[in-house]
Formats: sequence, structure tokens, C-alpha cells
Amino acid sequence: PSGRVLGLSKLPRIVDAFAHRLQMQERMTSQIAEAIEQLVEARGVAVVVEARHLCVEMRGVEKAESQTVTSCMLGAYKSDGQLRAEFMELAGRR
Repeated sequence: PSGRVLGLSKLPRIVDAFAHRLQMQERMTSQIAEAIEQLVEARGVAVVVEARHLCVEMRGVEKAESQTVTSCMLGAYKSDGQLRAEFMELAGRR
């Protein structure tokens, strides 16, 4: 680790940078994790994205409040099952 700290205000900025593009949620989740990993040179990064898709809500299956959850684990979070489980529990995704 580089000793760098990412301020809380930076997280929404990173998310917004990728969320305002036309793309798949899975790819966006990976891009957010990779950006954080590069910025802080972390040993591990874990990202969970929970999003509403208007295409699902407005047409087709018309499921109001339908949400899709994606995650991306890098470094220590990918290789250490206990660390990953602890994160998912804290994120409410166990």
C-alpha cells in the first residue's frame, strides 16, 4: 500500500465518472474497482453496486423497484475468502 487515503467525497465522483457512460453495470463495477485500486495502490479493493434499471422498470417485465447487484473483488479481496466474506457481511450482501 502507498499510504494514500481516498477521501469520502472522491467515491461519488469516481462512481459518477463511470455511471454517466452508456455501458453494462458489470463493466462499470469493474472500472470503479480498478480506478480505486490505481488511485490508492491498495492491496485489495471490493466494490458492490446496487442499481435500478429503468429499462426493466418502464418496459418489458415492468418490475417497479427492481434492482441488480454486481460486485468486483481485486487483490486481497479476491484471494482471501475470509476477508471477502467480512466485506460482504458489512455491505449487507451475505
